[in-house]
Amino acid sequence: MRALLAACVLPLALLSGPGRAGPGPADEPPLAEFSALYTADALRNVRGGLREGSAYLDYIELAGGFDAGRALGVRDLSLYGSVFRRNQPTFSDRYVGDALVVSNIDSANPMEVLEAWLEWGFEARGPGSLRVGMYDLSSEFDVLESRGLFLNSGYGIGHDLAQTGFNGPSIFPNTALGARVAWVPGEPWLLKLAVLDGEPGDPGERGRSRLHLSSSEGAFCIAEAKVGARHWRAGAGYWRYTAAFPALGTDDTDAARTRNDNAGGYVMGEFASDAAPGTDEPKWMAFVRAGTAEERINAFDRFMATGVVRRVAWPRGQGSYLGLAAAQIRVGSAYRAQRAAAGLATEAHERNLELTWRVPLGKHVALQPDVQYVHNPGADPGIADAWVVGLRVELSAVR
Repeated sequence: MRALLAACVLPLALLSGPGRAGPGPADEPPLAEFSALYTADALRNVRGGLREGSAYLDYIELAGGFDAGRALGVRDLSLYGSVFRRNQPTFSDRYVGDALVVSNIDSANPMEVLEAWLEWGFEARGPGSLRVGMYDLSSEFDVLESRGLFLNSGYGIGHDLAQTGFNGPSIFPNTALGARVAWVPGEPWLLKLAVLDGEPGDPGERGRSRLHLSSSEGAFCIAEAKVGARHWRAGAGYWRYTAAFPALGTDDTDAARTRNDNAGGYVMGEFASDAAPGTDEPKWMAFVRAGTAEERINAFDRFMATGVVRRVAWPRGQGSYLGLAAAQIRVGSAYRAQRAAAGLATEAHERNLELTWRVPLGKHVALQPDVQYVHNPGADPGIADAWVVGLRVELSAVR
């Protein structure tokens, strides 16, 4: 923890000296900005799963952005970096046994660099930008605003994509070196393309970031298009790994084969009402999302999620957000056959239902009670359906 604080306080001290811009003119943003986020989940599996029990998960993220263009006289150039620390206990793998993972901060990685990139803005028949560096795929791809309310990882980046790769795609807690191009050819379209290292993090040492590119590990490529209007937005994406992956099989001959078609796609949509009285936020938002993955390589071949978020007027002047969402992952036939050959039974699906209520208390604090029901955790008939209750606390600050 001391090392983490030192890594972030030192740049802050350097930028707070004579060379750092102060508030400046009213129409000029600061040269550098810093933020801190503390998230804590108190969770209890009250029934079913692997066993009953409780855990306290916490997550600290420190981030900073620097307007390098203004400092160096280069147009539209910026730097950004963030690091996180997680406490050691995990929850889902100890108590629930689910694949979707109850909490989106649940990880065994204690400390790591999450992002560290440079971005350059350009004009090419429309505004665009290029990012190069350590990049979190889930910060911009497969994202809808209403999905961000929920705690379960399945409502972040879809599990059809999140499950893939030798060490996952480039998302929390393991991110990779790569490049992303975003371009607006004309309203209301947004196009994005990213190419990243195919094996993020360091498989040999948990919690260690790695700047490494290797032809043997290949690359991960993803493209996404989004379009939207006042009350709706929609998107579609396609992803693929260039490396070969072991094929799922029922005997040693099948298992020894490799395949070069680890790919998939997703579609998503979001719908919003008119603004709530006295605010610029919609009274409600709803989303749908569906995706696929190659079943002869990955355990799950289909993922679907849907949900709705309702803005509540209480507390007065601040408002709160009530959400209900459901998700389902389907087990691929190759994985089911492989388990059957080993004498293991497998359910066809794992399902999640989440009810959550986020209550901001001022600008820097939020409380979020949460209830989740997990049907067929891990698609394993030997694990009972689970009920999980929890409370999330968020503390944030921006300078």
